[in-house]
Amino acid sequence: MKFKQLVKSGLVLGLAATLVACSSEPGKDTGNTNGTTADTGDTIVLGALGPYDGDYSVYGIAVKNGIDLAISEYNEAGKTLLGKTIKLVTYDTKGDNTEATNAYNKLIDNDKAVAIVGGVLSGESTAVGSASQGIGTPILSPSATALAFTETGDNAFRGCFTDPIQAKMMAEFAYDTLGHKTAAVIYNTGSDYSDGLTENFKAAFEAKGGQVLGVEGYADGDKDFNSQLTKIKELNADVIYIPNYYQDIALIAKQARALGIESQFIGGDGWDGVLSVTDDASVLEGAVFCNHYSPDDANIIAWAEKYEAKYGIEPASFAFLGYDCANLMIQAIEEAGSTDSAAIVEALKNISFDGVLGHLEFDENGDPIKDLAYITIKDGKYTSYQK
Repeated sequence: MKFKQLVKSGLVLGLAATLVACSSEPGKDTGNTNGTTADTGDTIVLGALGPYDGDYSVYGIAVKNGIDLAISEYNEAGKTLLGKTIKLVTYDTKGDNTEATNAYNKLIDNDKAVAIVGGVLSGESTAVGSASQGIGTPILSPSATALAFTETGDNAFRGCFTDPIQAKMMAEFAYDTLGHKTAAVIYNTGSDYSDGLTENFKAAFEAKGGQVLGVEGYADGDKDFNSQLTKIKELNADVIYIPNYYQDIALIAKQARALGIESQFIGGDGWDGVLSVTDDASVLEGAVFCNHYSPDDANIIAWAEKYEAKYGIEPASFAFLGYDCANLMIQAIEEAGSTDSAAIVEALKNISFDGVLGHLEFDENGDPIKDLAYITIKDGKYTSYQK
C-alpha cells in the first residue's frame, strides 16, 4: 500500500535492533578497503554518527553495521564514486545531543565529510540538522522519526516513517482490519517516540469511531508495570497499544498475561527484535505491529543471511535502514556528479531508489514515500499479516 497522500498531508520507527558486532570502533573509519585515507585525495568521506555506547547502543551499532556493509560491498566490488573510494568515518554520540553536534562539526571540519548518514535518535538528528544550516550538508537519517528533524532544513531527509504516519496506520488497521472498537495504551512518558505514537494513535483511533478507554504512562527505566496493567485490565479493552521499544514490550507483555489480560497487543516498529529478548514467546502470540519490511520476503531473507554471516547475529529494522540509506546517499552523489552540498541535496529531492526494503522517493518535506508492512507473531516467529 502506498502512502504518498498520507505523507503529504503532514502525517517512526522506532526502532528496534539487536546488539551486534561491529567492524570498527566508534570514532574510527570503516568501509575503506584499500588502505587509503582522506588526506590522499583518493577517497570520498561519508560520515555517520549515533549512540555506540550506553542504553541506545543497540540501535546505533545496528545502523552503523548496515552502513558499513553497504560501503564495504561497494568498495570490494571495485566500484568508485566519482573516481574515488568511499571512506566511512563514524563518531559515538552516546545518545547526547551536544555530543552529536560536536561529532557533526568534527566530520565536517576535520574529516571533510561530504554527507552524513545519521543520526540515529530523533533528538540527536534534529540537533545535527540544526547545526548544519549554515553549510547545508546533506543529511539522511535512517531512523529519526520526529517531525522536527526534517523541519530543520531542506537538506535533511529520513529513511524511516514519521511517528504520525506509523501511529495513524496502526490505528486504522486495528479498527478496520482487526475489528477492534476499544483500546487501551501503555507508554513510556520519558520517550519522545513512545509519547508521539501514543498521541497520534489515540487521535486516529477515535477519528475512526473507536474508543480509547485509558492511557497509562510509566517512567523511563521502569521494570515493574503491574500498577498500570492492573488499571488496564479493569477496562477490558479489545486491544492494547504498546508503542515502545522491544525491551520494555517483552516485560509488559509477560506481566500483562500473568495478570490475566487477554486483549490483543499491537504496536509500532519498536517491536522489531522483541522475540530476541523474551523468555516466553507465548505471551506475544497474536500480537501485530507495523514495520519497514515483511520477514518472509525473499530479498529480506537473502540480505539477512548475508548480514548474519558478516556480523554473527540476525539483523532488525535499524540495520536494514542503515544499509539502504547508505546506498541511497551513494546514488545521490553519483547522480549529482559532484560532492557539492547543494547538488547532492537536489539529487536527493529527485531520487528514485530501489533498495532491500523496496522503492523509496521523498516528498517535499524530505520524508519517505514507501511501503509499510504489518507483522504478526505466530508460533514464536514473525509472519507477514499484510503489506
